[in-house]
Amino acid sequence: MSIQSTGVLEQIQFQANKISTSGNSLSVHDTKNSEPVSFSGLLLNSLNNISQLQNHSKSLSENYMTGTPGIGLNDVMVSMQKSSIALNLGIQVRNKLVSAYQEIMNMSV
Repeated sequence: MSIQSTGVLEQIQFQANKISTSGNSLSVHDTKNSEPVSFSGLLLNSLNNISQLQNHSKSLSENYMTGTPGIGLNDVMVSMQKSSIALNLGIQVRNKLVSAYQEIMNMSV
């Protein structure tokens, strides 16, 4: 079963336009300052956090390999585990989103 990417993108854009014109908002409120946060913004922030963790882990391991003082092997291993867990969580969230999308698309109207 293959999904055409242009059809999927068109459907997503159509639904986003439909929601924005109807005045309904799909948002959650931030606990820190109680401002609404959109789903796309939340997803983008999560992806950026994963990327930052991976970049930090990479730079820390490179600094350890070059012999920069003050960086221990335990720090490198902990940062690598953090980035690995964050990436695995991101992959699982993606899989759940794709599964939910496919289930919605298979519903009869």
